[in-house]
Amino acid sequence: MMFDRVPRVAAWSAILFATVGAVVLAVSGWVIAAWHQLVLPTPSVGVPHLQYDTAWAFAFCGAALIAYALRLRRVGQLFAAAPIALGAIRLIAYLAPGTINIHPILGHAWLPFGAGNYNDMGVLTALVFAVLGSALSLVQPPAKSPWRSVLVAQLASMALALALLMLFGAFTAAAIGSEWLLMAGGERFNALLFIAVTGALLIDRLLASKNEQQMLRRSAPVIVWLAVFVSVLVLWRALIIEETRVIQHSTSLVAADARSQVARDLEARIDMLQRLAERTLHYPFDAEMWARDAGSLIHDVNEFQSLSWATPDSIVRWVAPRSNESKIIGYNMLSDPTRGAAVELAIQTRKVTVTPFTDLVVGGKGVVIYAPVFDGDTLRGIAAGALGNGNWLRSLIDGRFADHHVELVENGRVVQSVEVDGPRAEGPWSQELPLDVHNTHWILRVTPTQESLRRAASGLPETALALGIVLATLLALLTYFFQTARRRARDLKLANLRLQNDIERRYAIEQELRQSESRTQLIINAVKDCAIFMLDGDGRIASWNPGARALNGYTAEEAIGKPFSLLYPSDRMRPVEEMLATAARRGWFEEECWHLRKDGCRYCADDMISAMRDENGRLQGFSVVARDATQRLELREQTERSRDFYFALFSDFPNLVWRSDSAGACDYLNKAWLDYTGRARDAEVGDGWLEGVHPEDRARWQESYSAAFAARRPFEVEYRLRRANGEYGSMICVGRPYHDMKGSFSGYLCSCYDNSARRAMESALRESEQRYEGMTSNVPGMVFQLTRDPHDGLTFTYVSHGCEALTGLPEATVRADASAFINLIPTDDRPHFMATLEASAAQMGTWNWSGRLRTPYESTERWINIRARPRRPDHGDVLWDGLVYDDTQGRLAQRELERSREDLRSLSRHLQSVREEEKARIAREVHDELGSTLTALRMDLDWMAERLPPDMEPLREKRAAMVRLVESAVAATRKIVTDLRPSILDDLGLAAAVRWEAAEFKKHTGVPIEVEAPDMDGAVQREAALALFRIFQETLTNVARHAKASRVWVHLAVNEKGYVLQVRDDGAGMDEKDLVKTNSHGLRGMRERAQQFGGDVSVSSQPGRGTTLVASVPAPPPPDQP
Repeated sequence: MMFDRVPRVAAWSAILFATVGAVVLAVSGWVIAAWHQLVLPTPSVGVPHLQYDTAWAFAFCGAALIAYALRLRRVGQLFAAAPIALGAIRLIAYLAPGTINIHPILGHAWLPFGAGNYNDMGVLTALVFAVLGSALSLVQPPAKSPWRSVLVAQLASMALALALLMLFGAFTAAAIGSEWLLMAGGERFNALLFIAVTGALLIDRLLASKNEQQMLRRSAPVIVWLAVFVSVLVLWRALIIEETRVIQHSTSLVAADARSQVARDLEARIDMLQRLAERTLHYPFDAEMWARDAGSLIHDVNEFQSLSWATPDSIVRWVAPRSNESKIIGYNMLSDPTRGAAVELAIQTRKVTVTPFTDLVVGGKGVVIYAPVFDGDTLRGIAAGALGNGNWLRSLIDGRFADHHVELVENGRVVQSVEVDGPRAEGPWSQELPLDVHNTHWILRVTPTQESLRRAASGLPETALALGIVLATLLALLTYFFQTARRRARDLKLANLRLQNDIERRYAIEQELRQSESRTQLIINAVKDCAIFMLDGDGRIASWNPGARALNGYTAEEAIGKPFSLLYPSDRMRPVEEMLATAARRGWFEEECWHLRKDGCRYCADDMISAMRDENGRLQGFSVVARDATQRLELREQTERSRDFYFALFSDFPNLVWRSDSAGACDYLNKAWLDYTGRARDAEVGDGWLEGVHPEDRARWQESYSAAFAARRPFEVEYRLRRANGEYGSMICVGRPYHDMKGSFSGYLCSCYDNSARRAMESALRESEQRYEGMTSNVPGMVFQLTRDPHDGLTFTYVSHGCEALTGLPEATVRADASAFINLIPTDDRPHFMATLEASAAQMGTWNWSGRLRTPYESTERWINIRARPRRPDHGDVLWDGLVYDDTQGRLAQRELERSREDLRSLSRHLQSVREEEKARIAREVHDELGSTLTALRMDLDWMAERLPPDMEPLREKRAAMVRLVESAVAATRKIVTDLRPSILDDLGLAAAVRWEAAEFKKHTGVPIEVEAPDMDGAVQREAALALFRIFQETLTNVARHAKASRVWVHLAVNEKGYVLQVRDDGAGMDEKDLVKTNSHGLRGMRERAQQFGGDVSVSSQPGRGTTLVASVPAPPPPDQP
């Protein structure tokens, strides 16, 4: 058999290579055809995701396997070189970007896509192709060196490990596959094909010659170590790539933050310039006023280098500061092409425009903002602001990004930059984002410092690499130890097998010798219930077995050598010698007789004596077998006594009993039968008793009895039997076949039970059930009885006709399986359903449950309500009697009511929001319009004071009165603005606003008020702070109007749940019924304000003991960290 092993293994390898190669070639060809959009069926899911070059590489791998199966080794190696080349080109393009341009190499008119838009294979796929192609190129016939088989197995194991890693990454998450392991799509199917090809190579090596297999086993630790190490290298590279991606993402977030701040601050300065320009629409232009306002703006915003005003002819007429008048006044904005384009665009669009970075007239580099002012369709003028007072980008960012260099790039040129300590990071670490401000487009570039990269970097990749090497080493050591232990176990097994064979051979010889000597003795000694012994020719006992000792009481020493007559009583009628003489003459003798034990008691036994003769017919002795027959004798006597007893018992039995013989005729009837029918025994035996059976029941009786008699099986028949008074009573006759001592069929023994009373009760029960069913069928819903056994099994013992209308299930289905009803309850409602059921069973209280029900024939859910009362029957179960009714309409009405209430709350929140917004808008309008007007009026009055002659005292007094009037109007305006929207709430926060309002309350009412309102650690949400402040204002108003308090205490605090405001007074208080009055709009309004933010307002008061109000608003959740 060893000579034909190699040809058979080669044949199996060829079949394996051909099968796997054909499958891989067919799948890859199908994908290639799909890429070229040939007339082929659409590939299955997953196949179209293979890349074009990946499909070609798989096609070459399949062709190489087929070539090896056909023993075309050179052709197979040629095909194996193709995946090596494709994988190597892709790896070189990845490791050295720009060295090889893959697209022109693969760009051809015949290809599905042109150069430049090609989807290349993933880097991990290319690595597997390089390793797998190398393994395919080294496949050799078994006659070659075994070391090449080891190398093929090594490369195939590495490819298999990488394929499994690819399969794990493809099925785990998109981030791991596409970014960490450098996948490009389709890796799930790629991994499966890789596993198929590498599996074929490994199986081929395992089916190789014995020398190759031995070499593979010796090299297994190295193979395992290299395979695991390659996978660890790939994971190490993936961790480095992920760490780089995290740093780049962090830099992009910093860039976005910087861009947002720069854009916001520039828009703010543009808005200031536009507001300054629009003031000319409200009052006549005045040079002094312009110079003063512009100077204030330059003083507040130091990024403005100069502000100027040009008439509609684009000629600058006024400028601030005055030190720049000689350079700018008279300057034509259209003289410079860059400025002229921005001015014309501003006039055309009527919007603010910004110039690119240019040389400013006052000197230096910067940008100019132009804000046109139109009165209707008439251009009133153009306000211009030059941003160029040093590095204004640094002032805008204000040192927020200490670890990043920020640059403003315009047309590829850095125009502004913010440098920080530390050199820039080299490589692709910079992040650029577009910065668009009105008509100007810049690029904001953010580059991290090398120190920040050093802090962000971690030692995780190197640690993972070290742990991976340790793991590979441990696995290799485990493989080595396993191989060593396996070899030693195999040697030990062979040695034990040889030793076992020697022992078994010797033991078999000894057993044959022993069996020939002890077979007879074993047979005799094995029989324990019979006495077996030998007699010599004179009738003396020659042998004695354990059965003889147990039966007679004599030991072997006491019996051997004694005469045979020792075992029989002396009053035996037939001599013992006659028994032996008969046995010697006939060859055997059998007899049932009495024996005598050693203790003197007697027992009955069956004796069988056989004569033993030699080959010449000479008598050598006798063999005696004696079996104890005492139990059989006692059983026979007991049977006879039992027969007499049962006949006497049946005669006096109260039920009707009769018996038939083996022919089916009645041969016995007891006294109860005769008393019931009033007939004589002779008239009833045979078939005479059938005369008393009702004529309508005789045919049914005969049919049932005949069928049971023919099959010798029990039967039970109900029929009507005539009583002695001539009336018929219902009888249930139960018959059982009986047999004699030999097991032969002897007839039927039948017992009859009077069933008349039971029939009457069944009739009454049916009538009661009909009445109950009639009542329950008219009850809306489903009336039920539910039973729970001690093993927590549920069973509907009864359901009414309303079951199917309510649940869509027939009554029989619900009764047969209680889970059919429970499965209609949605999964998320079942725990509550079972919990209420358990609680009802545990407390024996009323079961109330309300929930949803999904009927099998309706798309919508129903709401049901279950009410049942439990009780415990005698058998220990729990039984619920209850009703299930449809509560859908009630639920819908409740939901509609809740929705209406929520709509009212939303409307109230909207009205409060609109009211506060309107107050804020009115406050802003009053502040901006009326305040600016009064300020201008005051300025005009000051101007008049400078120009009035000293002798015009009446005009001076009039001007002073007007000044006082204007100051009074300004104060009134401030009070109105403060009442509408307290600026202190926005500027200083809730605590300061509460203290200010309390001071105002004390100033106007004179009531002492103590305030405990420490400043909050964090900023309170604007809307929540406003709500608490309005509640506080309303509370103080109520105290001033109704409380008549002499002192007020205020406490504002923040805890882990939110903000709490407590206001307490020692005033008159109020009754509890006053708190729930329908016209208590103030308290209702405060509650609505608090409930808008998930809070609440509680009021506690007693007449004469003051009132305490507590308002709470939850704190907003912390913002997500970037």
